[in-house]
Formats: sequence, C-alpha cells, structure tokens
Amino acid sequence: MPPRPEFEDLYREFLPRIYGYALAQLRNSAEAEDVTAQVFINAYRAYDRFEPTAATPAAWLFRIARNAILDCHRRSGVRDRVEQEVGRGLGAGPDPSEVAEDRILFAELLVAVRRLPARQRGVVGLRHRSDLSFLVICELLGCSEGAAQMLDPRALKVLRAELRPDG
Repeated sequence: MPPRPEFEDLYREFLPRIYGYALAQLRNSAEAEDVTAQVFINAYRAYDRFEPTAATPAAWLFRIARNAILDCHRRSGVRDRVEQEVGRGLGAGPDPSEVAEDRILFAELLVAVRRLPARQRGVVGLRHRSDLSFLVICELLGCSEGAAQMLDPRALKVLRAELRPDG
C-alpha cells in the first residue's frame, strides 16, 4: 500500500498543473485562480478520505478540478464566455499584425476544441495542457487507457483538418 503523501507536498507539486488545467478550460485567469483555490480547499477538506490505493494523487486532484470547472461553467455560462473571447478586440503588442493573427488562430482553435465530443475535448485538455499520462486521464474520464490513447490522435486529426485551409 503506497503511503499517503503530505498534503503540502501535493499542493506544491500540483498547484501549477491544476492552475494550468483550469486556465485552459476557463480561459480567464481570475476564474482559474478561484477554481484552483477551491480545488485545494476541497482537497484539504477531503484529504482524510483520500486513499492512495484507489487513485493516484494526480487523478484525485484532477477529478476535483474537473468537477470545480464544471461547476464554474454552470455558474457563468461557457458559451457566453467563448463568444466574448472570440469577439474581444486586440490588445497592445509588439507587432499588432502578429498578435491579430495569433488571436484569430487561437480563437479558431478554441471554437474547434469546443466542437469536439466531450471525451475528446477532455483528453486534449488533460494531455496537452496539463501533461497528464494516459493512465491518469483514463481514471479521470472513466474509460480504459487504450480508449484514452485512441481519443487523443483522433481529436488532433479532427482539429488539424478543421484548422488547415486545405483540409
């Protein structure tokens, strides 16, 4: 039976990854900070019930994060926020044309990712933004490791096809 790590160690190790995941899902740094804080508050409150034999610390924390993000989406309406992000004007930057092009590409990517089926969207966010292993991803999404490994390239293929002008 693996020993349960100290909560402070989990906090130090996973804080940047949980924040990165929340930021990737919410696209708003203030909301991501709030959700990250809530994740660790919830984790601290439930820490006495955490069983390292049932789930890895990463899977446990990212499950809490996923639930907190879903709660945040329900509260604020994710569609409204995506439309605002896509329609937002350009900020000051060193080269306005490059900034504009990057934002257009990013907005197109956000729209394309939002159109993916929920499991593919989840795998893309967990794998490419939070750098989680497929083993952890499958625990979070409730599927086999092989299924998670198949969802990733399928999602990337769809995104590439949608974002390339020539298909």
